[in-house]
Amino acid sequence: MNKESHLQDDDVAELKARLYDRETKLQNVTEENNTLKMEIKKEELEKNKITDEAVASAEAARAAKQEALTKLGYINKEADESNRKIARVTEELDAAQALNSELEAELRRLKVQSDQWRKAAEAAAAMISSGNNGKIVERTGFIESGYNNSIAGNKMSSPYSEDTDDDSPKKKNTTMLKKIGVLWKKNHQ
Repeated sequence: MNKESHLQDDDVAELKARLYDRETKLQNVTEENNTLKMEIKKEELEKNKITDEAVASAEAARAAKQEALTKLGYINKEADESNRKIARVTEELDAAQALNSELEAELRRLKVQSDQWRKAAEAAAAMISSGNNGKIVERTGFIESGYNNSIAGNKMSSPYSEDTDDDSPKKKNTTMLKKIGVLWKKNHQ
């Protein structure tokens, strides 16, 4: 029995050693499993953190895009207003330039007309003075024969009005001025 008992003790010791090895391996596998689980959790947390950061970054980008679109809309609105102002100012400038051109043309026309009147007046004065032996005749009234002086109550005429002869200088002057007036009207019609 001793031998059997010794064999049994050896078997038990061997089984205990195996069991101890298996428990040690199980313990190691369990610890490794727990370590892996911890690493997986850590990686999941890191992944969640990265995902949260990506979501936050995407939201920030979306907000920045919306802000940029709002600013772009505002800038486009200001650009449209500026374009309308430019168009209005351009129209006003064109109108002012057109008016300026018209006024310059009118001024040139008036200058030409003034020169013509001056020349006509000089010609009339020359004719009048040549008809009066070189003396300049001064008129004190209007050429129109129906004009009444409200102060004196009589017709105004040249100092030579006492000449009632048909060939008088007054008659010649009046006739000459009427001819100048007719010519003047023909030129401006």
